[in-house]
Amino acid sequence: MKFFTKTIWVVIIAILPIPGFSQKKIEVTTETVSMSKGEQPAYIVQVPEANYDDVLKEWTKLIRQNTKSKVEEEGIEYVILGTEIESIINQPINIYSAIIKADSSSKLIAAFEIDSMPYVYNEENKDLQAEKTHHNIQHFMRDFAVEQYKNKVSEDLKNAEKDLKTKNKEHKDITKDIENNQKDIQESEQNIKNSQDLISSYTGENERKLSEINNKKESISSLSGDEELAKQAKDQLKTLEKEKRSIENKLEKENKNIVGYEADIQEAERNITNLQEAKKAKENEIRMQEEIVKKIERKLAGIK
Repeated sequence: MKFFTKTIWVVIIAILPIPGFSQKKIEVTTETVSMSKGEQPAYIVQVPEANYDDVLKEWTKLIRQNTKSKVEEEGIEYVILGTEIESIINQPINIYSAIIKADSSSKLIAAFEIDSMPYVYNEENKDLQAEKTHHNIQHFMRDFAVEQYKNKVSEDLKNAEKDLKTKNKEHKDITKDIENNQKDIQESEQNIKNSQDLISSYTGENERKLSEINNKKESISSLSGDEELAKQAKDQLKTLEKEKRSIENKLEKENKNIVGYEADIQEAERNITNLQEAKKAKENEIRMQEEIVKKIERKLAGIK
């Protein structure tokens, strides 16, 4: 079944709002529209920013809440016959509705039948019951639109708060990385001091070992007439020279360690510089995200 002419479609899409943080005004209007049963008076409300699928799901759920009747899809219309909505009128009604999807909102159009006759509210020929029904329909449509709008903005708020939480965690991780690099620097500085202390100790040992070697060489030269004692002295000299090479290897190792520790410090300092810049940028992101959260909170509070 056809609901709207091509011209009406163009007009509807053209007036849809652009999404943003400003709160949208929700009004229910009446208009005669082309639908499957011909020209019918209908109530129209625009649900700002709402997802089409969510609006469709909740609307079809709402209009069949107190009845066993099913919502039938006929073309782009959603029709339910004999539903009971006490907040509108205390008798069965038929509802013919459609939801027009756009990028930033969904427009709900609904025509009502009471006693199988299109419901028309005539302001010039007012009837108390008719006027009450008219206002009830307006409230019914508007309350639904407000709830869907709130649901969407609440979801936006939830996502914004989630983003803020993520950014705060990232900021915490960056801060922790800075602290870890600072600890690495302190550890490397302590390691350098330890290596310097070992170098000082090994240098003293090396000097003493050199003195022992020189003394042993002198004693060997004085034992040239005693081959056995000379041989023992030469073996002792080899041991001393081996011990001296071991000390020199330790000295070389500690000097290399210092070079490595100094390189580690330089790398950690570069990391800290980069991390501090990242931390500052993340703090700016957090401030911006906090403002976004506040704006959405104000927007949600303003939806009435």
